[in-house]
Amino acid sequence: MRVIERPFSEFLRQPNDVVAELADHDVVLRRRNAPSLRLSEADRDDERSEAFEALARLLRNMMMHSPGGMEQTVADVFPWATLLPKGDRRAFVDELTTTLMAVAGLENYAPVGQLLREWKATAEIHADPRLARRLRRSIDADGDAVSAPE
Repeated sequence: MRVIERPFSEFLRQPNDVVAELADHDVVLRRRNAPSLRLSEADRDDERSEAFEALARLLRNMMMHSPGGMEQTVADVFPWATLLPKGDRRAFVDELTTTLMAVAGLENYAPVGQLLREWKATAEIHADPRLARRLRRSIDADGDAVSAPE
């Protein structure tokens, strides 16, 4: 579906014209010094949510029945994932598919972006052996020792 962009001021001046465009398109309202707004019919958004949930289930099912194929698919989509050690790559795929399932139920997709940023940063560390060595070293500091994450 095509998205039409309009200035927010146009929506304020001619709201009926902008709303009429929603029959065939979503409308993004661009604002100065503020985030853009997206207008969409509620039914269309419900359909997107259903589609996202179906795709999340499909990917999770693929991961369970064909983990090797899913790992290769993820490596094709996220080339930086090939820099992760094999065990971490499997953990990334598992966490990605689990998170996709979870956010589909909540309709809050922010955790997916956070997960991708964190794993990409992990891949960057593995790509630079000097950085990885520096990060593995003990830190000389005062205070109690912090246990390793589980």
